[in-house]
Amino acid sequence: MNRRIGRVRRAFKWAASEQLVPVSTHQALGTVGGLQRGRCESPEVEPIQPVEWEHVVSTLPFLRPHVAAMIQVQWLTGMRPGEVCSIRPCDIDTSGAVWVYRPPYSKMSYQGRQRVIAIGPRAQAVLRAFAPKNPSDFYFSPAASVERFHAERAANRKTPKYASHMERNATKRVREGERKPASRYTNKSYGYAIRRAVARANWVRIEAAVELEFHVPEWAPNQLRHSHGTAVRHRYDLESAQAVLGHERMSTTEIYAEKNLSLALKVASEMG
Repeated sequence: MNRRIGRVRRAFKWAASEQLVPVSTHQALGTVGGLQRGRCESPEVEPIQPVEWEHVVSTLPFLRPHVAAMIQVQWLTGMRPGEVCSIRPCDIDTSGAVWVYRPPYSKMSYQGRQRVIAIGPRAQAVLRAFAPKNPSDFYFSPAASVERFHAERAANRKTPKYASHMERNATKRVREGERKPASRYTNKSYGYAIRRAVARANWVRIEAAVELEFHVPEWAPNQLRHSHGTAVRHRYDLESAQAVLGHERMSTTEIYAEKNLSLALKVASEMG
């Protein structure tokens, strides 16, 4: 509800700037307060909680290598889901012991603020295993994942590849209008892959008659970021977590200033 109220305010702000409505209308809307937690009957959304590492580990075996690597990188760096989906070699400065990733577009790019992410040795090792030949390509690509899957299946093939079978398969795979894998993951496809893997992990537990309390709870990519921030705050301090997660203020999740890059580099060299 509060987000919708904000949209209405922004719409009338734009309308006032275009002289479509009186400025007094926008000023009057500024006096309308949002709903407060515990003081209204509207349903309250629970805050996003960190995901336990044991739940992540239980999910990894049911994921394709590219998505599993994305999860590991996000866990080690605290990236946003969109940032790990769009990471490319050309956007990373690898001149130092700790790499520095500057996404070309970020949540607050419209305000002229640049997001800076430190990538430590452990996350670097994960990225190296998926480095594309072209620096402008994405590290984690559904197209590359499908290509890798077919290569692994061909390598594990037991029966010989007869010429007649190969010719038949080639004609079967050529289909007009068939959707091709994308060049990069999106927040939606990334989250869907995780939900599907959690469901598969729980199905194995159901078949094994494992009690419900030991099933893997549903979790989303953004919870990995919260887990990393929580771990940094416990091991270091609030200011370090603020620098690593890119917060401008400790009370909100805004992109933080360049002056705290040294703190982020220190944390990444030890944790990431």
